[in-house]
Amino acid sequence: MGRLPAILCLHGGGANANIFHIQTIRIQRALADQFEFVFLDAPHETGPGPGVLPFFEGCTPYLRWTSETGQVSMPEKTRDLLVKTQEEQKKKDGRGFVGVMGFSQGGRVAAGLLLTHQLTKDTDAGEKGLRFGVFLNSVCPPMAYEVEGSDLTTKIEFPSLHVIGKKDPWKDSGRRLFEENFYEKQAVLLEFDVAHRLPTQQEDTAKLTAEILRMHRNTSAFDA
Repeated sequence: MGRLPAILCLHGGGANANIFHIQTIRIQRALADQFEFVFLDAPHETGPGPGVLPFFEGCTPYLRWTSETGQVSMPEKTRDLLVKTQEEQKKKDGRGFVGVMGFSQGGRVAAGLLLTHQLTKDTDAGEKGLRFGVFLNSVCPPMAYEVEGSDLTTKIEFPSLHVIGKKDPWKDSGRRLFEENFYEKQAVLLEFDVAHRLPTQQEDTAKLTAEILRMHRNTSAFDA
């Protein structure tokens, strides 16, 4: 396995993979020697999301992970896309994604992906790869697959980092995701003085990326 470990990156609602690539460029630069970042486009078209305009005007198509507003469970198109993408990554590197990183609505999908792996017992990193999640200005609840006979309110046990903007209009939803949906001993919360976007100060990016490295380091025993 000569490739760098890969993190699956899921953009917010009303954005796309290219926009999320730009939004996370500081994280990518700081971790360029540690991870490969794989950006995925959501399957449903929509209008521009919060904070997308005017900076990303014309950067179409704007996409979202749900087919309609208010969906709790993961839509079939989104599920099929995630399954295909994970299978393709495992063929590439023999390992699959070690982590998933989601922004806003993409955080709901990222949380749902971790929860689904947990409920279906796919938590063995040597088998399925996923080990941790990064949630950037995310909202709740997790958007999980429908798993027969499983409780979708189960707390997620994977290590997780939750980044919240103190001026974000959806910060309370992000805190609920952190407090209600993740196992407290495995979850870390970082708050920055920003709105619905990532911090731009170098020291803030350093704090964020240090936590990602810590989670990866603490779960790297699976490579042994």
